[in-house]
Amino acid sequence: MSTNTRSVVVGLDRSDQGRAAVEFAAARAVRQHRPLRVVHAFEPSQYAVRSTVGWTQDLHGVLRNSAQRLVDETTEVLAMVYPDLDVQARLEPGSAVEMLVEESEHAETVVVGSRGSGGFADLVIGSTTLHVASLARCPVVAVPWPPDNESPRHGVVVGVDGSALSESAIEFALQVASELDQPLLALHAWTDPARLGPGVMLPLVYDPALVADEEGLVLAESMAGWAEKYPDVHIENKVSRGHAVHALVTEARHAVLLVVGSRGRGSVRSLIGSVSHGVLHHATGPVAVVHQRD
Repeated sequence: MSTNTRSVVVGLDRSDQGRAAVEFAAARAVRQHRPLRVVHAFEPSQYAVRSTVGWTQDLHGVLRNSAQRLVDETTEVLAMVYPDLDVQARLEPGSAVEMLVEESEHAETVVVGSRGSGGFADLVIGSTTLHVASLARCPVVAVPWPPDNESPRHGVVVGVDGSALSESAIEFALQVASELDQPLLALHAWTDPARLGPGVMLPLVYDPALVADEEGLVLAESMAGWAEKYPDVHIENKVSRGHAVHALVTEARHAVLLVVGSRGRGSVRSLIGSVSHGVLHHATGPVAVVHQRD
């Protein structure tokens, strides 16, 4: 499937976070002239009624009709607000995670609420949000609720660690910054000198000033050439000594979007990197976790 036919996919539920995700996804789809796919996973188990009243075909039908009304009402509102937007809907029984990961194979972006109720978010940031951010094959944006209205949001922040994956995060962040006419802050945080390779021991004693200069070179090399590709975006580079999650969340507390790669360059890697996991839990604004496509 060519990139220009990829849809913006959004996971819909009844929570405020779900509605915020729909608004974010619709605005992105309009800016990029892409279809919007509204996906709602009908999971009867979330209603916790099996053990109390028993599970009947009639009850299944009632709950499915309720889910259908949610999808219909959402698409009707989108048609009124965005009359030129191509809105597609998918309502199916099954796992929200499985549906969204499946959709991500052919999506430009998947958008989910970072907290909610039912199938799309159960824990602090939402179990579905965390699993989708880990397993999706395209960028995933987690949209929080309630929004921080203390001050207008401004700028895009991207975490840069010098890895190949952060290149994808940089490109996504610049694309968003260009679309929204926002500046970009490229942030590289460090706590120890960068390892030269697998198994290379870190020095026991080092000069922080010299290491800061070396880390600045890592950032400069990562950002080289991007200004020419996106001349309309004002780019600022910043090196910060401290934990990456704290540095990114602090810098992005009033940002339009915080962008990170799905994995870092650490020696131990899980489905989702510790930095991605941390910012999803602690960021106050939207967070994009960017994956490299195969």
